[in-house]
Amino acid sequence: MIDICKLTAALVFAAIAGLTAIAAGLLSDVRISVILMRTACIFLATGVLVYIGAFLFEKIGYGSLIKETEQAMTDLKQKEKQEQSEAEAEAAGDAQDKDAVTEPQPERSNQEGFAPLDTDSLRKVTGSSES
Repeated sequence: MIDICKLTAALVFAAIAGLTAIAAGLLSDVRISVILMRTACIFLATGVLVYIGAFLFEKIGYGSLIKETEQAMTDLKQKEKQEQSEAEAEAAGDAQDKDAVTEPQPERSNQEGFAPLDTDSLRKVTGSSES
């Protein structure tokens, strides 16, 4: 039975090759009949080669590698969603705890040793008076 995925890939690559052959023929001022024959040959050859390549790719065993990678990606996405939902639930719980108990927070400037600048403590720089 023909696999739709392989057939689609073969048709897409064949169409791209055919359009490239048409563009090359039109740019080189060749007769339309020659362009159409070359395009048909290139379309068929590319389609068959890509289909056979995809078939061999799966037969040799690289298809299972792709399936394993896809499975790992779906597992990773599910894990990220689960972690995100846990983080959201934890954040909602923290927000409820903060709403229940509101303690006065010390000023940020005292915590980090930051003090705003005063105009008296700044050095004034003057330019030279050369004119």
